[in-house]
Amino acid sequence: MILGIVRLIVFLLDTALWIPVALVASLADPDARLAYRVARRWAWFNVKLLGTRVFVRGLENLDPAKSYVFMSNHRSNLDVLVLLVALWDFQLRWVAKLELVSIPLFGWALKATKQIIVNRTHHAQAVASLMLAKERIGHGLSIVFFPEGTRSRGEMLPFKKGGFVFAIKTGTPIVPIGISGTAKILPRNGWIVRRGGDVQIVIRPPIPTAKLSLADRDALLAQVERAITACTEGAAGPGAVGANAAAPRTAERAAAPERSGVAALSRNVRPAAPARRA
Repeated sequence: MILGIVRLIVFLLDTALWIPVALVASLADPDARLAYRVARRWAWFNVKLLGTRVFVRGLENLDPAKSYVFMSNHRSNLDVLVLLVALWDFQLRWVAKLELVSIPLFGWALKATKQIIVNRTHHAQAVASLMLAKERIGHGLSIVFFPEGTRSRGEMLPFKKGGFVFAIKTGTPIVPIGISGTAKILPRNGWIVRRGGDVQIVIRPPIPTAKLSLADRDALLAQVERAITACTEGAAGPGAVGANAAAPRTAERAAAPERSGVAALSRNVRPAAPARRA
């Protein structure tokens, strides 16, 4: 418990230091690419701070030169940090609900890194936000949706349809992602990490949407939901790197698919140099 409180204090302090850096970085960059690099290193530091190891399977399915709509299950506040680390080669922008902007420090970081803020109670503003997301896709960025809309307590919540409409209208491939282990480390509505642990992230091949119409929306939603469910159920299956596996020396090596098809980003891994598009 004492260690968890110490970690929380250090997390708040380092976050207070990182955010001004991100704010300054965003002033000279309309797409906030530099500010996002700051946020990415902030996430890497705090994943280490929390004693968490991130194991990734399926990076070989992705091309860092392309844009995607990433969709993932959501059970913990830690999900955002581990995705930042796991998808290191990508410039990610989250679709976040308006209420998050009011959180001290975190809300400033959302604005500094040009995340997509959606007012779910105001249809016109929500549509405008998604149009902004469409513009970001056009600039070579990738968009992240948590289709459940909020953190679940156990089984996944019903998926909201906005992300699927967005993917179809922009013709952007959807990448289903399953995250397992974050809720054990940092439970829903929790802020204190009592002990670290291992997080498994499984990435499925992209699902094309270029030839789909809005009439295909519900079928696409069901397909992605099945894929994410399969990811979470098979996270610890054959081919996963164990907690005691030797970590590669750099995250660049970790991001490259290994023979087992799994990439490991551990507490001993340093962040790689930003990818070409980042």
